[in-house]
Amino acid sequence: MKTGAVAAVAAMGPALVVGVVTLSTAVQPLGTDLYLAALPAIRNEYAARVGVVQLTLAVLVFSFGLSQLLWGPASDRFGRRPVLVAGFLLYAVGAAVGAMAPNIEVLIAARAAQGLGIAACMVCGRAIVRDLFEQQHGTHVMTVAMSVLACLTMLIPVTGALLAQTLGWRATLWSMALCGLAGALLVLARVPETARSLKPDALRLGPLLAGYARIARDPAFQSWTLLNAFGYAANFGFFSSSAYLFIETFGVSRVGFGLVIGGASVTYLAGTMLCRRWIAAHGIVTSVRRAGFLSLLAALVLVVPQLAGAHTAGTLTAGLWLMLLAYGIHQPCGHVGMATPFPLQAGAASALGGFIFAGAAFLCGGWMGLMYRSGSAAVLSLTTGVLAAAAGTIALTLVQRHGRPVPARPAVP
Repeated sequence: MKTGAVAAVAAMGPALVVGVVTLSTAVQPLGTDLYLAALPAIRNEYAARVGVVQLTLAVLVFSFGLSQLLWGPASDRFGRRPVLVAGFLLYAVGAAVGAMAPNIEVLIAARAAQGLGIAACMVCGRAIVRDLFEQQHGTHVMTVAMSVLACLTMLIPVTGALLAQTLGWRATLWSMALCGLAGALLVLARVPETARSLKPDALRLGPLLAGYARIARDPAFQSWTLLNAFGYAANFGFFSSSAYLFIETFGVSRVGFGLVIGGASVTYLAGTMLCRRWIAAHGIVTSVRRAGFLSLLAALVLVVPQLAGAHTAGTLTAGLWLMLLAYGIHQPCGHVGMATPFPLQAGAASALGGFIFAGAAFLCGGWMGLMYRSGSAAVLSLTTGVLAAAAGTIALTLVQRHGRPVPARPAVP
């Protein structure tokens, strides 16, 4: 643990550190997984095309990704605490407006506001870990947080399905609003500032762009970011289109579909647990390499049945679960690895990486919405299979070459 971080951890307690990081990360799966089973009902209520309804997910990811480029430096300028509070409140307000939306256009705008809040929360959650811990310990803390999150997200899609089925799809958004408000109150009551120092010029455009360019040129940053970008895009692409396919084509009930997504959370949890064991025994890079083979196996399960014309709900579920198992190992390693070389620019590095993740997911989700045809698993299985294969390849090549821990670079004045 870093000098100066001991007091912050002591003030919060280790459990609260993990809890805050978990909650700041949980807003993203709450914003998507809780909402997935509601998509067909939203389409029916507003009589909107699938591609338009998909925008309620895609714009959330786009605003989430784009706004990170400002939230990261803002957290370096003003501190993690105020930006985290602002993020939770934006998330809550956006969810409440969406729950009362009279038309699809208002719902899309409200979801964009939620994306702004998600970005602030996730940037600060990753930066807090980087503020307090070195890479090895930070990765351990992140995997613990991801394990707790995975336990929670096992319930999120089933809960969303039950809410949509019993109280209507708007209840899913009211639930998000309550979670956002609770997060803001927790930070105000219990979370101290963790940034080691504030950067008064962090939001100046010239230095900001130069700093992003410097971060983007770093080979370790590129390796870890590409690894998580492909993994995140594959998972988002699958989730964004799978509700229609499972519910309308394969005849799976909303609750049954919620169990499929909940099962994905179980395999993700298993991945984070494997990550913790493998890191302790073999180190970060070897753990990522092992998970790379799992990503390649997931790609085979997604692509081969499609080429044989033999996909069922079961084969798609198997491919998803394998993909999430690998991602449970790759994600915490990638989040810490991409910020490690930049201790005084952790917010900016996390923001740029998050922007790239979200940009990849937005493009994948847009592609899915554009190409989706009722009854066809081809676009979903082939697209996510190719992305999973790309993640596996990067884990076995670029991360092996550039992803090893290196001494932290000082921030450039």
